[in-house]
Amino acid sequence: MKMPFKSLVITPMFLLATACLLRAEPALLGNKGLAGQTLDADAIKAVLLGKKATVGDARVIIVIIKGGDAQEAFLKDHVGMTTDQFNTYWRRLYMTGGGSAPKNADSEDEALKIVTDTPGAVAVIDSAKAGGLTVLGK
Repeated sequence: MKMPFKSLVITPMFLLATACLLRAEPALLGNKGLAGQTLDADAIKAVLLGKKATVGDARVIIVIIKGGDAQEAFLKDHVGMTTDQFNTYWRRLYMTGGGSAPKNADSEDEALKIVTDTPGAVAVIDSAKAGGLTVLGK
């Protein structure tokens, strides 16, 4: 049985639209030791740019994922940079003695493990994967 052309076009578009609506939003997630802390947009920007080195009593350790749509969207919204620009910013800051280089992760799963195991660690990850981590801001 042949499928009409309309069905071939409309069905994938509907599925794509549904997937976009169900997609959780990116969030700045922190180690469980940061529980009870929340950050507004200015504080998120300050943390990500190294201008605020602590959250609560914990020294912040930023974890950057190589690639990742959630992180890319979050960085564009909060600091106005792509992931590549953000990495360049931190390389420059580190080389001039202005901060500690972020830890790198190859995937969201690896970043989740680092944040879970490292006091003060934060990463931008899809909020649906927060689990026992602290959502610091969206």
